[in-house]
Amino acid sequence: MFWLRSEGRAFLPSVFFWGARLLPSLLLAGCVGFWSTPTERLLDLARQGGLQRESWQSGPFHLTVLVRDSRPEAQTLVVYLEGDGLAWLDRNRLSPDPTPIDSPVVPMLLRDPAPKVLYLARPCQYVGGLASGCAPKYWSTHRYAPEVVTALSQAIDRAKGRLGVRQIGLIGYSGGGVIAALLAAARDDVAWWITVAANLDLTAWTRHHGVSSMPASRDPVDFVARLARLPQAHFMGGRDRQVPESVTRAFLDRLPPGTPLQSRVLADFDHGCCWSEAWPTLLDSVAFRRNPLE
Repeated sequence: MFWLRSEGRAFLPSVFFWGARLLPSLLLAGCVGFWSTPTERLLDLARQGGLQRESWQSGPFHLTVLVRDSRPEAQTLVVYLEGDGLAWLDRNRLSPDPTPIDSPVVPMLLRDPAPKVLYLARPCQYVGGLASGCAPKYWSTHRYAPEVVTALSQAIDRAKGRLGVRQIGLIGYSGGGVIAALLAAARDDVAWWITVAANLDLTAWTRHHGVSSMPASRDPVDFVARLARLPQAHFMGGRDRQVPESVTRAFLDRLPPGTPLQSRVLADFDHGCCWSEAWPTLLDSVAFRRNPLE
């Protein structure tokens, strides 16, 4: 049986637990109701942050996207890639809908001063689960499959053409960090990439959790040579049990000397806390992000 925990924490029915985890996002959104759905919360966050929410067909998938374009002359598009979402309800039950419950990604984006920003949900998120092009394998065994990477890359091409930019920066949270690595390896317009709590070595990750390997998914460790040429930064949580520091370091240890690399472990952070709150400070610590208004 293949099993990996959902984003943030394992699924629990306690309203008190989810209330505590959702509080930062709810406060950021202002008047968002406590009982709103994840999609409603996304829409409220988008409105609060002046983001335009759209649904794009890309390959076989309908993708939920958010767009900000506040400075037409800017030439870099910053792309935020969502994590794996609610993949499993428990060890034996696959989720019927992988939409994230408490992801920090959009709150992180809203704290990023970059003028041109694109948020990409993963296939099958915020579209009701089993929508067109969706199958449960795309939030389990095939979550990093070639067709997923291709669909997200095509969406980036669409955004580039619409916004008139020449290069992109990639920021991926958790499994979105895997996607960021795979996109960075496949494209020739990536200026830099950043990951947060990312399972960049799939073998180390599945071995850590004692679950099945993912042969249908691509693994960033297979593209180290290409990725080592790009400026990159990787943040890890010292209390992260879902993607412990050792998993990300298994990838970092494969990078050759001279890789333009920054990495940092936040001792008190876990998989969900406290990335969005600290995000402006973390971005400021990344040398290649100190001029985000280019």
